[in-house]
Amino acid sequence: MSKKFVTIFPICENVHLTKDLGQIPFFLHHEYGYRSSIVSYRNSKEYTNLNGEVKGLNIEFIENKGRISFLEKSVLSYIKQHAKEIDVLNLYIFSKFTFVYGILYKKLNPKGFLFLKLDGYNETFEKGYKIKHSTNYFKNIILKYLEKQFLKKVDLISIENTYGETLVKNKYPHIAHKVMYLPVGVNDHFLTQTFGKTFKSFEQKENIILTVGRIGEEIKNNKMMLRALAQTELKDWKMVFVGAINPEFQKFYNNWIESYPQLKDKLIFMGEIQNREQLYEWYNRAKIFCMTSWKESFCHSIGEALYFGNYIIGTEGIVSMPDLTDNGKYGVTLKADDDKAMAETLQKLINDPGYLKNKYSETVNYAHAYFTWSKIVLRIYQRIESN
Repeated sequence: MSKKFVTIFPICENVHLTKDLGQIPFFLHHEYGYRSSIVSYRNSKEYTNLNGEVKGLNIEFIENKGRISFLEKSVLSYIKQHAKEIDVLNLYIFSKFTFVYGILYKKLNPKGFLFLKLDGYNETFEKGYKIKHSTNYFKNIILKYLEKQFLKKVDLISIENTYGETLVKNKYPHIAHKVMYLPVGVNDHFLTQTFGKTFKSFEQKENIILTVGRIGEEIKNNKMMLRALAQTELKDWKMVFVGAINPEFQKFYNNWIESYPQLKDKLIFMGEIQNREQLYEWYNRAKIFCMTSWKESFCHSIGEALYFGNYIIGTEGIVSMPDLTDNGKYGVTLKADDDKAMAETLQKLINDPGYLKNKYSETVNYAHAYFTWSKIVLRIYQRIESN
């Protein structure tokens, strides 16, 4: 019988299914026949992506029965009831919750494979940083003990950037062999089916600078983008913002644009696009992708932009920029408060279309080789099977 792979993530919503949370179990099911499930409370009215990008993936909805201390009662109950039939248990985030759930699983199923996926924030593992799981001295001692036991039992730990991989290995050298760099990818199965015949060549693309995300959220730093654009001669280029717009940012923009009327027809706000094919079509049309976040882990949208050959402009707060751009070959990394550098970078690219054209094919090849879920999940599959 095929292996059963279970991801426990109680707060899973429909949007998570198009990200690593849904894509990893989906590709293990689609490519290798695993019986994959996500265990979660019902947090979205509809999980439409189950009929889209992750068709065939199963969600096991559990009832929220509250907590005992910091632990979800329903999750504890699920693990106790099903641990022995779960071949691979996938948990997320380095936390006290994860430690208890993982230890309980391995106690009930010692031969089971325990897989922890970390996010891309590296601060926790920086040299000299002391991890505290509680502000209470005695509780922290207990939780540190649970952390130690969890690390003994876990079989695979992945992190989304190579620098983070180095930090984790240096902090816990005794488990370095369990740690693996695992980026976030795009659903190449879905994209091949959807855009196989309509994937645009560079010549078919438009002079569009694109950004995708929660427009106007403080951490996204979109005001920097506006300030840089005000210093740029866009010529026949346009800037497209895709994503739900923060009301406060909308007010700011309404006042700001009065000082720059020449940009009114150059800046296009599409709002949130829930249809994945329509969203991907913007990447397909664009030549440049821009993300100005103060802080970001992997940034799924950059991986999506790379797949369609977009040149990347990002900021130092996006810790995966060296990996995503192959250390600057397929994009540029700027300080998150350097409007002038961003304006100069945009102007250089606008004035020299030949540079973008020359980078296009290499960018596509790089993204398809390293940031597609079929390639990424193969590495997980190999680790599970070799265990």
